[in-house]
Amino acid sequence: MPRIVGSEVVVPKSMSPEERSRLTDSLYEVHRQIFEGVEREAFAKYVVESKADHTWINLHKNEEGETVGYFALHIFEKQFGGVPTSVFRAEAGSLRAYRGGNANALFGLKMGLKYMLARPGRRAFYLGSLVHPSSYSLFANYFNEVWPRRDTQIPAELLAFMDELATEFGLERVATDNPLVRHVGWRTRETEMEREYWLHCDKPAARYFVETNPGYVEGHGLVTVVPITASSLADMLRSMGQRKLRQPIQAAAALMQKTPLGARLLRPEILRQLRRAPLFAHFDDATLQELARRSEIVTLPGGKYVFHRGDASDEMYLLASGAVFVLAEGGEREKVVDELGSGSLFGEIAMIAGERRSASIRTATASMLVRIPRTALLPLMEANANLRQGVWQRFAERRFDDLVRGHDRYGHLGRKGRLAWVQRGEHRVLAAQETLALEPGTHLFVLSGVLEVEHEGLWVTARGSMLLEVTRPLRVRAQEATRLILLPREAAPESLRAAK
Repeated sequence: MPRIVGSEVVVPKSMSPEERSRLTDSLYEVHRQIFEGVEREAFAKYVVESKADHTWINLHKNEEGETVGYFALHIFEKQFGGVPTSVFRAEAGSLRAYRGGNANALFGLKMGLKYMLARPGRRAFYLGSLVHPSSYSLFANYFNEVWPRRDTQIPAELLAFMDELATEFGLERVATDNPLVRHVGWRTRETEMEREYWLHCDKPAARYFVETNPGYVEGHGLVTVVPITASSLADMLRSMGQRKLRQPIQAAAALMQKTPLGARLLRPEILRQLRRAPLFAHFDDATLQELARRSEIVTLPGGKYVFHRGDASDEMYLLASGAVFVLAEGGEREKVVDELGSGSLFGEIAMIAGERRSASIRTATASMLVRIPRTALLPLMEANANLRQGVWQRFAERRFDDLVRGHDRYGHLGRKGRLAWVQRGEHRVLAAQETLALEPGTHLFVLSGVLEVEHEGLWVTARGSMLLEVTRPLRVRAQEATRLILLPREAAPESLRAAK
């Protein structure tokens, strides 16, 4: 498993121009895998060649000695309103496979405390122009006083100060009447699923960020200020401590449920987590109670596998807290292809289809999951038409998206367009030996089962998921119970361009 084996602090001003150039190259190689929109020279100006009075860069290394992450902290000594003021700024990035833990937060806390203790009473602020909901959420988790924030008007004097600070650092307004949203240019590289997750995330801080800075996907930044005081640093330390404390509590809860009494005591928590999931949120209490009774809490530290590619698929998982990586394994190296956050369901595709796992899942941070056994869910699906329909609809959306996403024929469709198309389809189940006649222009999406397709008088067998574009009258025949979707002709790809 990829991991950070060591970190090294460097001070760019103490390095030669050649050393700083090599440092820039190694950091920019990490940066461009996380962000786009910034050339090397601009990156160097921000990070390595910063005009800050103090700059420290914490480099994270893997087992091969390669730089896989960094955290650059800058402190600018300014005069605002005739008062000496220290302005903290930072840039950070880590490759997906090496994320998790509090290494950057601990480094920032250590350097901040050291600096402030040497200058008691000095006015200090952190200034960021944040380009992603995850960054704003992190500050909201660590600090009680973050500006701007929901339902709290920024004092006029502070707003003027934030505007002055942002302008001082060369951040231009996106709109002349909004001092908080600025041109940054750094755009986070993320999958469509990740973007959908953040755009519809139920975390209050993330929702507020997206509402306040909807153009973040274009590289717009939200000017964010945190007062750096003894109290705010204590908030950060307390938040980090509480997170550490939650891990053994969650582990103890997982052990408790092995006993009859513990299982009963934890059932309300499992029920609460199930209700949070869109798939289960609208089902009746009796169904959810039965599902909660047969499910269990699993707690794992960061870096642990939930399952491996090729494993049997006897359960699905609801991620109650934390984050997990979806991994494609090939040769000696793993590739992170997606990252899932709290509230995500995973493992249901292979479980419902009775297939082996198609990818590995590993925790990115300490995580709490709800394990839902196949033997618990399938009987409930048979007895509850709404649940059955909801599960199969989700199954269809995920499988269709996986199948079509990389196909050139449908490359003009975004994820929204693909899902809109399959959601309008007609679900059908063919019994063994049942035939179906298809008209030209039809798109047939096979979810599961074995289907024979007539071709020039011969029957060709196709097993598993496939998308068939019918160009002439065609007959298909099921060899076994086969579930398929007839996609509406009027929702063909060309008419969905606007849904991208």
